[in-house]
Amino acid sequence: SRTRSSGIRRVRKRVVSTQSTGVLVTSSQHYHNALDTAIGLNGLTDLQSLSQIVKSPLDLIQEDLTPHFAALSNSTDDSKVCSQKLFELVEALTTKKNQTESLQFFDALGKPPSGILNGNTIFMGSYDSCKSIQTSTKGFYKSCKILASVLLEQKVPLPVTWTVCFPEQCRGGNYTALKDIILNILNKDPKLLYITDESVTTTCAETVTYDAGAYMAIILVSIIAFFVIVGTAWDPISLLVSSLTSAEDKKVLVNAELSDDDDEIVPDEKIDDIQVESNTAQTKPDSIIGEVFKCFALQRTWEVLISTSTKKGQILCLNGIRVLSINWVVLGHVYFIALSAADLTDYVSMWNRLSMSVIYNAFSAVDTFLFLSGFLVSYLLSKDLLKTGRFNAAGYYIHRYIRLTVPFLVVTLVQGFLAPIYIRGPFQDILKPGLKNCQNWWWTNLLYINNFVPWNRTELCVGQSWYLSNDFQFFIVAPLFIYLLYKKPRIGLLSCTLTLLASCVAAGLITGINDFGPTTIFDPHAANYTDFRMLYEKPWIRIPPYLIGVMGGWMCFYHLDSLKLFVSRCSLGSRLCLGSLIWIVTCTVEYWVVFGLHNDMLKKTSGETPSKVESVLYESLARSSWATAILFQIIACQCGLGGVINKVLSWRGWIALSRLTFSVYLLHYIIIQSFIVQLRHPFFFKPDYEIAVLYVGFLGVSYAAAAILFTCVEQPVAFLERLTYRK
Repeated sequence: SRTRSSGIRRVRKRVVSTQSTGVLVTSSQHYHNALDTAIGLNGLTDLQSLSQIVKSPLDLIQEDLTPHFAALSNSTDDSKVCSQKLFELVEALTTKKNQTESLQFFDALGKPPSGILNGNTIFMGSYDSCKSIQTSTKGFYKSCKILASVLLEQKVPLPVTWTVCFPEQCRGGNYTALKDIILNILNKDPKLLYITDESVTTTCAETVTYDAGAYMAIILVSIIAFFVIVGTAWDPISLLVSSLTSAEDKKVLVNAELSDDDDEIVPDEKIDDIQVESNTAQTKPDSIIGEVFKCFALQRTWEVLISTSTKKGQILCLNGIRVLSINWVVLGHVYFIALSAADLTDYVSMWNRLSMSVIYNAFSAVDTFLFLSGFLVSYLLSKDLLKTGRFNAAGYYIHRYIRLTVPFLVVTLVQGFLAPIYIRGPFQDILKPGLKNCQNWWWTNLLYINNFVPWNRTELCVGQSWYLSNDFQFFIVAPLFIYLLYKKPRIGLLSCTLTLLASCVAAGLITGINDFGPTTIFDPHAANYTDFRMLYEKPWIRIPPYLIGVMGGWMCFYHLDSLKLFVSRCSLGSRLCLGSLIWIVTCTVEYWVVFGLHNDMLKKTSGETPSKVESVLYESLARSSWATAILFQIIACQCGLGGVINKVLSWRGWIALSRLTFSVYLLHYIIIQSFIVQLRHPFFFKPDYEIAVLYVGFLGVSYAAAAILFTCVEQPVAFLERLTYRK
């Protein structure tokens, strides 16, 4: 029928899309597939449709596998050798002759689990048992995953993942035999189950070989390690040599200024050096080679990282906001990355909880970073314009490009080329698309155009890097608005406001015309990544928080003292009323942005769709509303209206952690992926305690790895840049 055909086409699209993408760009797609399946399973009335895939292993072998393998082993196509070997394994098990290898094979084979009706359709098998099978020849076995998208009675696409062991004879992609068997087994009653050859895909844990990207990653990491080791040892060795020739102690200048990307905009800004007492005795200044090596000294970079010193005029609450926002990003990604290996037990009830709004609306944390980036660029560039009266374009752009690109390049090479080689496990196929994408499109990362090229969202190299491209593109155009604000404030404010309104209108129009949901989570066209391509990653849609940050940074630089004076002259009662009003209104707005879609989620899990009006209004206003609320809260904190909230956000302990947020953003994704890839069982979303423990672990490892990247790459690059300008 027409309905059935359209359902089959929908299944085909979903399977192909899921298999051809990396985890980040498919997180929304995994979510949609999982939720649709869970909703369909909840509504099943005729359980006979699942009977074909819950057979006991013995019935599967005797009734289905044996005759099909026997028939296929006599074929003349490329799969003959593979089919013949599989038939021999089945025959050995049924005839009880030479059973050792056959028993190991079937022991490692995935079996139907319990809880299928609740969504557990991953027949896991044993990855380690498969790899350790003792063969009668010198061959080997490899673990493979077969994904069959089965169309149930109510046209619900049920993704069944079956982990099997393939002998060496089945290498090179000769998986036709097993695919044909699955098609024959599951299509016995086409009224209940229906799949096509296109809806069955096979991926195996193949050994990834080194390519140019992998060698480049190894060379780059080795060079960095060499410079860190030599630089760290330079001062102790110099001390030892100098102590043999001179007994006079001297002082050494150690630059310990904060070096975060967002807190320093122009490289020729005055640097305040700190005199630090040292036992280092030097009879003469270091050579240029020595200065270069010392830029990588862990003593210097670590001192910068842990420093909690502040300068007059710093807005300390930004540190807390930045750290809490990156922690929120990591939390959201823990859930969405895990979908690649998760069963769907209690999936609907989980997403129906109000608290889960924090997870599926974690996109607001990204808007916070865009706002903070615009705010700091505007604040510091306004300061520089007032001080010098000129805009140092070369220094502005070169500084930013160097400081972002070097650590970004390291992560691109490691995540894109080395991770697929060294991180292995049952879900290794998660990393395969990333390797292929980086082989083709790594250069788009260096140009910060990967939110445009490639246009196909599924081919992004290092999925989380779309944000960096947007941020850098905004950074390029920011001086136009800031200079107008500096020269002609009214025209500058008007230009920012009109651009912001145009972006909001464009988001609403695109959402309405294409029937998108209020966010990408609710997008009914997620299989085609239309929402991602047209809305989520495009700068003309994501710019409102950045522009609000630009206007806010300019306003705080020029008018914050006046606001502080106004508030200080108010009576205690007036300050309490004003502060309460600001916090009540801004928190209400933030609550609407994060939790306002809860009813829409209830509609989705019950099979309904959000209204078009709701979707258009939310997509148009949510980002700018969130950024505006954050801006007023920052102003309240600076004007003495923040109370306990300001004390928490301005805690000095956030300072060191805030310097790691850029590195945490770069690294946390591959850290979570590494865990998921090596899971020997499906990922379970319950109990909540287990997820909380995993989240804390991911967060801790991310910060530890970020500290390494900061001290070995990010901060040394900052020192080298300053050394270059000084020389």
